[in-house]
Amino acid sequence: MLCAYFDCQFGAAGDMLLGAMIDAGLDLKTWEKQLNTMSLPEDSFKIKISQVKRASIAATKFDVIVKHEHTHTHEHNADGEHKHAHSHEHTHDEHSHEHSHSHEHTHDEHGHEHTHDHGHTRKLDEVLQIIASSKISAKAKALSNRIFQRLAQAEGLVHGVSPNEVHFHEVGAVDAIVDIVGFAIAYDLLGIEQSYVSAVPLGAGQVRTAHGLFPIPAPAVVRLLQETQAKTSNLHIQYECLTPTGAAILCEIATAWGTTPSFQKIQGSGFGAGSKDPADMPNVCRVLIGVKSYTSLESQSSFSEETIVQLEANIDDLSPQILAYTADMLYLNGALDVSFISALMKKGRPGHIVSVICQPEDKLKLQEIILRQTSTLGVRAQTLTRIVSEREWQEIELEGQPIRIKIARDHQGNILNAQPEFEDCAAYARHSGKPLKDVMNEATASYILQNKTVLSRRQAEKI
Repeated sequence: MLCAYFDCQFGAAGDMLLGAMIDAGLDLKTWEKQLNTMSLPEDSFKIKISQVKRASIAATKFDVIVKHEHTHTHEHNADGEHKHAHSHEHTHDEHSHEHSHSHEHTHDEHGHEHTHDHGHTRKLDEVLQIIASSKISAKAKALSNRIFQRLAQAEGLVHGVSPNEVHFHEVGAVDAIVDIVGFAIAYDLLGIEQSYVSAVPLGAGQVRTAHGLFPIPAPAVVRLLQETQAKTSNLHIQYECLTPTGAAILCEIATAWGTTPSFQKIQGSGFGAGSKDPADMPNVCRVLIGVKSYTSLESQSSFSEETIVQLEANIDDLSPQILAYTADMLYLNGALDVSFISALMKKGRPGHIVSVICQPEDKLKLQEIILRQTSTLGVRAQTLTRIVSEREWQEIELEGQPIRIKIARDHQGNILNAQPEFEDCAAYARHSGKPLKDVMNEATASYILQNKTVLSRRQAEKI
């Protein structure tokens, strides 16, 4: 398994993470070809990639230069002073209008210089449509969507609105779309299957946003880290060292936080740089990419590890018939497992806890189904990891009728379990008139008989 470790002990932003991927050996020609298929206004941006040094460390600096009549430039000084300069120029027939203004406050967004298109705010649906209409790979599209959806949900919780009503300002600007989609393309092209992320610093101070003065870490960043149970460090950095875009990317890809994976070999590494070069620390984040080793204590498992999401909601005032219908809808829309747990609710009322296991990319869709189909007012979500066996199907026949057998194996190919498919057995039981339990036993015995040359005695006894 090709694995990545994102070393973000000095913080991270979208452009820095992408810079690290480029520095690690990304095929820029293929990457840029995919990126240019996005349906953004023609010639709306230009990419600039340069080699810089940060505290004597050589790193790649990634910049997006937005071309638009309406520009908004951020410049952050190393001492934490943050200056904004706006300029507008409009021409309407014989009427022209120019104005400019500037202001400053104490804020350093990890030493970045950005040019933002603020002439148009975008909602989530619009951003997702830009991604959907592009010709980037399916995996890159899915990852881009999940990052934006995760960010929209965090921003929505902060501002008390639904994810679809969030107005993206900096995040929805052309440069941030390029950062997120560009990262997703790079992640796919480099073949990374699993990622680990270092503990991240929170930073300190204040940041002025479109909604006013906010504390650092930004509320959306806190929501993102809280949801994924991310580990934070105690490194004191007196500015915004982790941006919402950077946090959303890391929270989406992280299998585990604060854990360094064991590599059989490291195939690539790279540093991504912020704009400024503080004297007391390197303004960089780093990525290591290599083949994961399964010999360490942390990963000494014979099974694969994957990230899942668990959704939960409390319900004490709904018909069981509606709950059953809701379960069907959840399964039809990608739920891996749905269960209802009996519980005693407030005021001594009996009720149920709806528990759903799903893939991260299906989280928002399934949360909305629960909210729409039931009477609950909120749906909890937490990101978890689990180890799973490899699964495959084998078919046997009972009196000419096919019965599927689900096979579970470990990484070494050992068969751990063989279970007849219930629906196939039930159909045969109805057809033959035999008891279902006898049919299931017969199907299992038939499978063992057909595979006696490959099954050990111990395995057959276990099955």
